Amino acid sequence: MFIFSDSYIYIMLMFMTVFILGVVFLREVNNILVILSEVLVFVCLLFFFPINMLMLYIFFELSIFPILIMILGYGSQIEKIRSAYYLIFYAVLCSTPFLYIYFCRNFYFMISYYNFFLSWEMIFILSLCFMVKFPVYFLHLWLPKAHVEAPTTARILLAGLLLKLGTAGFLRMGEMIKFSFMNFWFILSLIGMILGAFMCLFQRDVKAVAAYSSITHISFVLFALVILVKSSKIGGCLMILSHGYTSTLIFYLVGEFFHKRGSRIMSYLRSFILSGLVISFFIIIVFLSNGGLPPSLSFVSEFSVITRLFGVSSSLVIILFLYFFVAFYYSIFILTRALMGGGRKNLGFWVMCFIFPGLVLMFNFF
Repeated sequence: MFIFSDSYIYIMLMFMTVFILGVVFLREVNNILVILSEVLVFVCLLFFFPINMLMLYIFFELSIFPILIMILGYGSQIEKIRSAYYLIFYAVLCSTPFLYIYFCRNFYFMISYYNFFLSWEMIFILSLCFMVKFPVYFLHLWLPKAHVEAPTTARILLAGLLLKLGTAGFLRMGEMIKFSFMNFWFILSLIGMILGAFMCLFQRDVKAVAAYSSITHISFVLFALVILVKSSKIGGCLMILSHGYTSTLIFYLVGEFFHKRGSRIMSYLRSFILSGLVISFFIIIVFLSNGGLPPSLSFVSEFSVITRLFGVSSSLVIILFLYFFVAFYYSIFILTRALMGGGRKNLGFWVMCFIFPGLVLMFNFF
C-alpha cells in the first residue's frame, strides 16, 4: 500500500473500507448482499490505485452496479425504481462530458499524476463527473431517494464508501490541476452546507435526516478542499474519514431501529435508547460525533479548517457559525427524540451486535 499509493489519505480510506465491510459482515445474514458488498469493496480498493484517468473513471462507474442491484432487488417499497432512475440519470448525465473531453483532447490523461492547467470550463466539466458521488448540492437528489429505499447494507455502503469515491476522485483531479479555478465549487459548497443543514430540520424520516446530514458534511469537505491552504485540505481529508465512520454507524443504528419497530418516522424513535446502557452510550457517542463534539475526529477536522479560515476571510466565519449551530441542533434533536418518553423495548439478543463495532469505534473516535 505505501509503495503504490501516492498519499496517506488513500491508505486511510482503504482501512476504512475494510472496516465498513466488517460492519456489513456483522449485520447482514443474506449471502447475496454480502457477495455484492464484497464486489463493491473490491472495486473501491482498485479505485484508490489508478494507473491512469481512464481506469479511474472505469472503477468509479463500476461501483454503481452493485448498489443498483441492492436497491432494485432488496428495497422494500415500489419507489425504489424511481430512486434507481435518479441514480442512473445523474451518473450518465454528468460523466458523459468527462469521456467526451477525454477522447477529444489531443493529449490523453494517461498518468494520474500529470500536471497541467486548463480553462475553468474544462475543469468544471472534468470535476462534474466526481461531483455526483460527492454529492454537491443541486446534484444530490438521488442520494436521499437511494438511502430511503435501499436496504440497510446498501445504505451503510452508500454513506460510508460510495461518497468517498467522489471525494477521492475530486482530490486526484484537484492535485492534477493544482486546485485552480475552483470558485464555483466554493460557492456551491457554502450553499449546500447551509441548505442541507436546514433540510435536516424539516424531515420526519430518520433515514432522510441521516442522508441530508451526509450531504451537509460532504459539502463542508468540498469547502475545506477548495480553500487553497494546506492545513484546510488536511482538515477536509480528516472530515472524509470521520464522516465515513460516523455515517456508517448512524445508518447501522437507524437500520436496526427500523427492523425492530417497522417504522422510520422520527416520532417513533423514543424508547429506543431506554433498551440498554450499551446502546444508549453508543447512540449518544455516534450522534454527538455527527454534531462535531470534541474530542471526536470531526471536531478536530472542523477546528483546523475554521482556524485557517480566520486568516483567509473572517466574514465567512459567520456563515460557518450558522452551519455549525444548525448541524449540532439536529443531532441533539434526534438524541432528545430517542431519549424522551416511551416505555422500555426489549431488544433481545441482537443487542450484542452493537458491542463489538462499538468498542472498535470508541478506539477510532478517541
